[in-house]
Amino acid sequence: MRPKPQDALNRWLAAEQLDSSESSESADTADAALRELFEALPLLAPAAGFADRVFARAGLQPVRRDVFASLGLRLVLAASLVALSLGAIWLPPALRALGGLVSLSEVVALGVRGMAEVSHGLVLVLRLGEWLYSLGKALSGLLLAPGALATLATCLLVSGLAFYFLRVHISGERSFRYVDPI
Repeated sequence: MRPKPQDALNRWLAAEQLDSSESSESADTADAALRELFEALPLLAPAAGFADRVFARAGLQPVRRDVFASLGLRLVLAASLVALSLGAIWLPPALRALGGLVSLSEVVALGVRGMAEVSHGLVLVLRLGEWLYSLGKALSGLLLAPGALATLATCLLVSGLAFYFLRVHISGERSFRYVDPI
């Protein structure tokens, strides 16, 4: 049987009054009475069938069907099993027929040709990378000249100042007066 909340509340209040005048022993008593008061409170949980009632009120009925109860699904599964068993019977002769069409030398030649194509593609990628590296090296040499660095620094300063003044100008015009109320 759960303790009555009023009794637990009275014990807690009495322990709190004693706590203000006495030692830590009364503080432990007050904490225990408070815990008992919280334990006496009912648990907050929705009633049984709450979700079903919400779905019914919204016009959405939860679908509770057995998937394998459908006759159509049973027929599809049976047809799939028949097709699988027939495939397992026909597979070995089909593989033997296909095995006679391709020889080991053709498979090796195909592998060698594929490896040569991959190597050729790798050479093209490396040539492109080398060209990009030499272009970057040439541009960095030009941009490290004192005149080019001064020009780049000036351009950076001008763009930074322009951004700052644009931000100040735009933020100064902001106002909530012209915003539609929600």
